[in-house]
Amino acid sequence: MNKTARFKRYFPVYMLILPAFISAVIFLYIPLGGLVVAFKDYDIFAGFWASPWADQFGFKHIIGVIQNEFLRASIWNTLKLSLLNMIIGFPAPILLAILINELRLGPFKKTVQTISYMPHFLSWISVIGLITVFFAEYGPVNDILGTLNSNHTRQLYLAEQRLFVPFLVGLNLWKTMGFQSIVFIATIAGIDPQLYEAAKVDGAGRFKQCIHITLPGLYTIAILLLVLSVGAILSSNFELVFGLQNPFIDFEVIDTVIYRRGLMGRDYAAATALGLVRGVIAILLTLGANQISKKTIGLSII
Repeated sequence: MNKTARFKRYFPVYMLILPAFISAVIFLYIPLGGLVVAFKDYDIFAGFWASPWADQFGFKHIIGVIQNEFLRASIWNTLKLSLLNMIIGFPAPILLAILINELRLGPFKKTVQTISYMPHFLSWISVIGLITVFFAEYGPVNDILGTLNSNHTRQLYLAEQRLFVPFLVGLNLWKTMGFQSIVFIATIAGIDPQLYEAAKVDGAGRFKQCIHITLPGLYTIAILLLVLSVGAILSSNFELVFGLQNPFIDFEVIDTVIYRRGLMGRDYAAATALGLVRGVIAILLTLGANQISKKTIGLSII
């Protein structure tokens, strides 16, 4: 079949893809031209091209990201938060999927699945509102603790610096774990039942079946998602971090710095440079993780 015949045959499919392709070009690729701001002393009134190039061959703002202690601190905070989310949040959906799969009672199993998915459909601003009410000085948490312990002193937990990161990690886990487990539940459902039957004949219990059949069956998809998550290690949940920040909390991540310096402070060049540095690092991390996966276990996403 020549190219013309193939095009005519799949023309309806191409028409279905066209709107998504156009949207991707408009919203994902054309804006890449704005990265030139990172290499210029950008003047919003002069525009992209009329603004003068920055000193140090245009790399002044990028070098400033590396040398500025505040910006380095935001990168470290983002890295720390992402690593905690990965260490705690990556295995959690796998464990939840396995536990749900082990439930034998059908109605109870469906109820557990539904309850675990529900937080995903709440907006982050709704989650922030709920947590603000629950952990307020006169909220339910303080009320319960006061009932259990007459010596309990009411606290404003969201104003505690030491509790800020645990709140971020815990809320992210609570909201995303159930929905992320769907892909693992679907993968488990695709494992050949004959493998479990053969294991039963050999005398393997549910635990050994999980170790030797279920977990190896999840291996490929887990590695794929892990490689993709490595690329997002310098990304943070802006809505959650920004929403929980208050005058008592000193914790900035890359996204909040970009917002404060770029949009609020109108330092567009520095904010763009910070975003560019993050993007380059993310690409390198993804390629590195993919290469390690390819060399060690033979799995590659590229």
